[in-house]
Amino acid sequence: MGYMIHKIVVASTNEGKVKEVKGVLDTLKDLEFAVESLRDYAITEPDEPYNSFLENAVHKAKYYAKHIQQPTLSDDSGLCIQPLADFPGVKTKDLVEECGTLKKAFARLAGLLKDHKKPTAYFNCAMVLYIPKTDVLIPYEAKMHGTITFPPKGTQGFGFDPIFIPEGFDQTLAELGDSVKNQISHRSKALKGLVEKLRQGL
Repeated sequence: MGYMIHKIVVASTNEGKVKEVKGVLDTLKDLEFAVESLRDYAITEPDEPYNSFLENAVHKAKYYAKHIQQPTLSDDSGLCIQPLADFPGVKTKDLVEECGTLKKAFARLAGLLKDHKKPTAYFNCAMVLYIPKTDVLIPYEAKMHGTITFPPKGTQGFGFDPIFIPEGFDQTLAELGDSVKNQISHRSKALKGLVEKLRQGL
């Protein structure tokens, strides 16, 4: 079955996330379609009612696709800290909103982890492409393992990148920069896995 995609809308207004998705797609030269973001549309953000990344990603992809009637790429991702029973997990965005700023969220996590040395953690990303015209749903989920460090280090990236050191590295994602992150991140892995599924239908 051919998917016949000419344009994909990244279901996010987060400039860092959209930049990361476009950066990964730019490396996949055989896929020739336009990439837009929700900044090009005026749509109210939906809730994230589920307790799993994948269910939330599916929910958001279908919600936005219904409004814009274009193939929509959505993801739900978060930081899971293992000594804290995978907190904040699917509530990662809620944690930042409750704390008010990322800086305050970092401080709260530092307090919760004060008795842990090199706490292990992973970023989880569930990514979904929904094509409303043919009702096709393509999902892929991936993780990036590492450890948490304080104080935050680095100025690149976004979100929790300054406190996360990926497995096999000794710098945070915010220190490593986009070129490294786009090769190893949870979002990059999920997107590449999803694109491989997409290729099979082209």
